Amino acid sequence: MPTRSIRRLFVLLLAGVASAASLDPARAADAPVAPPPAWPVPKDPAVTLAADPVRPLLMGTLRVTLDGSTLAATREAIGAGISQRQGKGTDALDWLCYTVSDATPAQRLWLTSSELARGRIDAVVAVDLPASAAPTAQCPDLPPRFKPVRFDDGLWLGGMSVELRKALGIPAKPGPIFSSLYEGQAGNLALVSSTVLELRAGRVESLYVAHSTQN
Repeated sequence: MPTRSIRRLFVLLLAGVASAASLDPARAADAPVAPPPAWPVPKDPAVTLAADPVRPLLMGTLRVTLDGSTLAATREAIGAGISQRQGKGTDALDWLCYTVSDATPAQRLWLTSSELARGRIDAVVAVDLPASAAPTAQCPDLPPRFKPVRFDDGLWLGGMSVELRKALGIPAKPGPIFSSLYEGQAGNLALVSSTVLELRAGRVESLYVAHSTQN
């Protein structure tokens, strides 16, 4: 598949996330209260990877495969959370939001589905929360049996092993934002995987992971 088509897939994948995060819920009566935060914009080009780095998300023993598992099935398995939607057309974004209040610091995560994914989870966003933050109706506490939360390779908020940093292509002294991009094919489908991390003193304070395929 031409590079232009893959790049277009990547732009469309993130368009819904940026659109939902940019709207002020207080200015729209029907807008959800807890949209995922906008993806950070790195100053440096993304590190290009030779292999797809995105692994399934593990929530306790629940395995969430990006571009495979659906929001509906995941919501049913967890038994908590409110399906939310914002935007129209290619800007539409659906998500589930959860709070991990017993982490130190507390954490919030969003499982999102862009219009391209048609209900499949194609991105995960997670952030550290300030000490004053608490679970809300839109972002309830994640039930205990679905903890801990982490990707299958160990990626999550907090510290990282040397092996994981090397696998993700993170330099020894990264800036405050690190991003990587994988472009490839899965059969006849264009495949794009992107990871953006916000770091402080080597610790991941927020992460943004997307994985999507398209004809």
